[in-house]
Amino acid sequence: MKKMICVTLCAALLAGTAVVSYAQRGPGPGYGYGGPSRGDWRGGIRSRIHDAKRRIDQGLRNGTLTRHEARRLNGELDRIMFRIDRMRSDGDLSPRERDMINRDLDRLNRQIFREKRDDNRRGDYGGRPYRNY
Repeated sequence: MKKMICVTLCAALLAGTAVVSYAQRGPGPGYGYGGPSRGDWRGGIRSRIHDAKRRIDQGLRNGTLTRHEARRLNGELDRIMFRIDRMRSDGDLSPRERDMINRDLDRLNRQIFREKRDDNRRGDYGGRPYRNY
């Protein structure tokens, strides 16, 4: 029991330290929020990623996206972020790489737009209420 309490306290202490450290240095090189500046890969890519994620989550919450559609769109967003990580492995994104990423994000935004406006809705059972008999 004492060992469990000790492990829990150590984990809480480390988590608290990480939060303070993050607050002091800011989002860093990850996918944190930011404006279209050098920290945002000179073109608003980071904020576009967050906006796409927010739109997918919102569509899932309000029922305009099914779980299957949201899973597929999140998978596409993950592939884009993986591609960004590979491109950034040499240090920074070139203008050509930024253009490629922006094209991918444009395509994803069109897919989100279409999926949210199609007739597939979570909880829609052909105009009649769902009854579990």
